[in-house]
Amino acid sequence: MIRAVFDANVLISGLISAKGVPGKLIDAWLDGRFQLCISPQIMDELVRVLQYPRIVKRLEKRQAKELLEDLGTLAEWVDGQLTLDVLTVDPSDNKYLACAVEAHCSFLVTGNSAHFQEARAKYKGVEIINPRSFLDVLSLE
Repeated sequence: MIRAVFDANVLISGLISAKGVPGKLIDAWLDGRFQLCISPQIMDELVRVLQYPRIVKRLEKRQAKELLEDLGTLAEWVDGQLTLDVLTVDPSDNKYLACAVEAHCSFLVTGNSAHFQEARAKYKGVEIINPRSFLDVLSLE
């Protein structure tokens, strides 16, 4: 089974626009098309970002709650013990790369590929791709 990590941008975009590509990816995950992996550090960031006023006004409260519950029960959790210092454009994004490596994922899906330029298109077996490309991967399965 395909294993992937999504950054907060992809997850929140999927909540805001269920019909867009990130929304389709969340549906594919909930349908069991791939295994989504997460770490405590990613969940902490997601909880924080979901409280931003600009995000709160675009979501129904139940949407955020349901996503957090689904992540808590359906995503595969890693300990978050691996730390990396690879990314410099936004060093806080190292948590996503570390989770993907720790969980032995094939893909890290991000809407901010410029933040991952030091890792290039692939880092330690993890391919860094945008949501559209990951949707294409799933369509080939």
